[in-house]
Amino acid sequence: MTRLRATVLLCGLASSAAWAQTPAAAETEFLVAITGSNGATRVERSNSVPLIPGRVCYEWRIRLTSGDRLVSAREVFELPAPPTLWGGVDENDYSSSQLSKDRKISQTTMFYRPKDGWISHGWCVAEGDPAGPYSIKVYVGEQLLHAFDFNAESVPGSDAQ
Repeated sequence: MTRLRATVLLCGLASSAAWAQTPAAAETEFLVAITGSNGATRVERSNSVPLIPGRVCYEWRIRLTSGDRLVSAREVFELPAPPTLWGGVDENDYSSSQLSKDRKISQTTMFYRPKDGWISHGWCVAEGDPAGPYSIKVYVGEQLLHAFDFNAESVPGSDAQ
């Protein structure tokens, strides 16, 4: 009976340790979706985001090693200069995002139930978004899962076909 209790206790501890492990990134991708003037959208992996409001969106994706269990992730999004408006933050009194005093950094904590191990979050280009280097860092707890560094680039004439 004592051996059975010890075995059950050890199995419980092993299970708790596995549950407490912070997930790691098994795979990452950064996608840019561009809608042309003809209405067709193309999605591509890129580290360049054309600044065309209403026609360009971008998304980070991370496949976790922990499978599909619930996870809390923190996104730290840094811009080279403050945007005219932080969409979903400035006009939302209930936003879970916090802005730095200089308005160049947004921190958002999100809860995910991964689908096939994947978590993701995206943004769309808005009027007044600054050109230059951007960085999105994704953390679970204090562990950095991945840093997505990319450039937002002005497009003369804004025709992204």
